Amino acid sequence: SEEADEKTASSIYANSMSGDTASGSITVGSDTLTGTYKTVCASSSGLSSKPSDATNVGFVIVVTGSSSYTKEMNYYTGSACTSLSLGWYFNYDNVTVGDASGSDYKVTANQASHDILANTSGGETFIENIFSNQIDVTVGTEKTTNVGTLYYNLINISGTTLSFGDESDSAYSSSSSEITFKQQ
Repeated sequence: SEEADEKTASSIYANSMSGDTASGSITVGSDTLTGTYKTVCASSSGLSSKPSDATNVGFVIVVTGSSSYTKEMNYYTGSACTSLSLGWYFNYDNVTVGDASGSDYKVTANQASHDILANTSGGETFIENIFSNQIDVTVGTEKTTNVGTLYYNLINISGTTLSFGDESDSAYSSSSSEITFKQQ
């Protein structure tokens, strides 16, 4: 029965909570980045830092145009991953796909802004602590902060699987296997 539970849990994907609508596509070599991509909604029990009421965590990529996408990091209050504790949404534009690096492609993207939505008091406390109370978040109200930082990364698309590396503002990642998404 534990195996059956694990199999069921592994088929639950993160739900998009940003409200962004998929539109357009980005060419990556001979493949196309389009629509919405999601990670499995995983237990947050192994995280050293998370909202006090968060039981699960998941990531979502929403392609929003020919050179833009949103990356969502969602903390959920239940294993169905439909109830939000905290959402952190990173908005990228000026996405440029460069040369191939093995089976990966180099990509640069400007993080234009990020949105924070604390949906519970646990989410509010967590995000305010991260920023050492330099920002004031109100439960149920999205807060947008302009950023304007250029990031470098590697990207790989294989069928319905999308992989990203660990982004950096100074150098490309060594591989694209940091986080893997499935097209939905």
